[in-house]
Amino acid sequence: MHILIIDDNPNDRFMIIREMRREFPDVEIEEVGEPEKFEQALVAGRFDLTITDYQLRWNNGLEILHLLKNRYPDRPVIMFTNTGNQEIAVEAMKSGLDDYILKSPRHLVRLSATVRSVLERNETRQRASFLENRLQSLLNQLNVGVFRAIPDGRLLEVNSAFLRLLRLDSLEEIQSNSSFNEIFSRAGDITPHKRRERELRIRRTDGSYIWVSVNETLNITNGEEVIDGLVEDITGRKRSEEALKRYATRLQTLQELDRSILGAISPKGIAQAALAATYPLLPCQLIDVTLFDWEQQQATVLAVQSSDRIGFAIGETFSLHDFGNIENLQQNQVMMIENLAEHPRPDRVQQRLFDQGIRLIMNVPVIAQQQLIGSLNVGVIQPWSLTEEDVEIAREVANQLAIAIQQSRLREQLQRYTEQLEQLVHNRTQQLEEANSALEAFAYSISHDLQEPLRAIRGFATILLEDYDTVLNSGGQDLLHRIASNVERMDNLLIDLLEYSRLSRIDLPLQPINLNSLVKQVLTQLEVSLQQKQAQVTIAEPLLEVVGNYRTVEQVITNLITNAIKFVSFGVQPQIRISTELRGHCVRLWVEDNGIGISPQHGERIFGVFERLHSIEAYPGTGIGLAIVRKGIERMGGQVGMESEVSQGSRFWIELPEFVK
Repeated sequence: MHILIIDDNPNDRFMIIREMRREFPDVEIEEVGEPEKFEQALVAGRFDLTITDYQLRWNNGLEILHLLKNRYPDRPVIMFTNTGNQEIAVEAMKSGLDDYILKSPRHLVRLSATVRSVLERNETRQRASFLENRLQSLLNQLNVGVFRAIPDGRLLEVNSAFLRLLRLDSLEEIQSNSSFNEIFSRAGDITPHKRRERELRIRRTDGSYIWVSVNETLNITNGEEVIDGLVEDITGRKRSEEALKRYATRLQTLQELDRSILGAISPKGIAQAALAATYPLLPCQLIDVTLFDWEQQQATVLAVQSSDRIGFAIGETFSLHDFGNIENLQQNQVMMIENLAEHPRPDRVQQRLFDQGIRLIMNVPVIAQQQLIGSLNVGVIQPWSLTEEDVEIAREVANQLAIAIQQSRLREQLQRYTEQLEQLVHNRTQQLEEANSALEAFAYSISHDLQEPLRAIRGFATILLEDYDTVLNSGGQDLLHRIASNVERMDNLLIDLLEYSRLSRIDLPLQPINLNSLVKQVLTQLEVSLQQKQAQVTIAEPLLEVVGNYRTVEQVITNLITNAIKFVSFGVQPQIRISTELRGHCVRLWVEDNGIGISPQHGERIFGVFERLHSIEAYPGTGIGLAIVRKGIERMGGQVGMESEVSQGSRFWIELPEFVK
């Protein structure tokens, strides 16, 4: 087999070639990616089938189709593309396209089955066309039977071709056999000078049947009414028509299977629909689909179509050892025993079918992704009765069944994964809700139960300092001052923890924020600290507006400015610059200082909870300030970062969505 692949994308050609050689190891492939190569291939004509893309740099699939069909009308063409549409597909099918497949990894696995199906359908069409042409030639060469009769049914004369047609020797044999009476019209059946045409199935004297076309005309000869007729053997034509009907039914069956593949139908539903459509096509009394479980070494009947309850029940199971020679099925070979009466029956399945009257059995492999997943089984009471065409029909159905069942299994597996994922999300959500509830309880405990003893300690320490200062020596007073200082630090730590917890739990409604007014408000609140440090703050107005939660943004900027005036070397006046810039659809706010700086290797660490780079004695604080900054900004959909070098100051930034008026 020689396949012509037309696609200007070498990667797509590679995937198609890989799929073709996986399914057809001996295939010869000619690649076309340029117009010159296409012209050469068109002239040479060394291909049996063409797979073409629609959108090419130098042409399109419809033009390619027209050029191919004009020169080689009998060679199938498949369009494998992701750039077409329904109108293009319809137009292409009208122009002779044999099949149309969307180009995607999911549909690539269908390409080889489609190629096989198209080639088989093309071969069937050619065979039917050949039979029809041959039939026409034979009909032209055959002698036409001629007869003359009177309206009461009596024959006057016939020619020798008429006798040969009915396999008779004389006119008397016709008149003495009443089974031929239906050929000849009677008075009242026919109108003068009007042709009467009929097609009849006649049983000849030797027991054989023949289809004939009868054309009669009522004429007046010598003043008497006579019926002149022509009889032609149309048995061949009838057989061709029947073959075409079966072929159309085959196509319809395959189309129904394709729809089953696209629909969310279970393997059982797919198989039952396929058997219901296939059963009338085959001269059989039983047809079923059996799936194999290799782990359990067991076969299960998936679907059954039969007469008189012959065969097995749906869901019935039996050992693979009772099924027969499965090795042949694994090699994609059809197994057929044409007469069980003359064949040993060592397997339980064969013996049971024999006992039910089955004399011919055929097992067709159902193979998906090069793995045998089951078989399509046909049982017939009459031995030696299946034809090659019957075998082809069974193979076509088995191939489509394999694809449909595999797709359905994938859907079911995906559904199970989805349900498991949904359950996992539900469990995680429930765990998160429980964790949040525990966190709320913890926050409540911090805000009430832990702060209450701190207030008591602070109060008692204050009483001792005020009422017993003369009693305590300097060492005792120093200890009380240390107690009060640590109580205050613990209180601040609890307050920051509560704020961090609040940011993790509560919803943060967003609104437009004027950073000019917000920054000025923060500086007013920090006025005492700024004066104590003699800090100089520069604002590069106007600051851009953002979208965020007002209270959270206020807390974030407060923490950044507080750190900027805190972390400076002794004797250095803090210099702080606040500015904004537009980055895409976001606003970046900078807080720059001339402080002690931070080593780049600690750039991420400083945003963690309780992460400190210096001692409490050198730079007091809770170690949660920057963690609150990151948590707050990320909860609002923003980002936070820092640029710094030791002794070179720091540039902290936050990004929030721009407010567009």
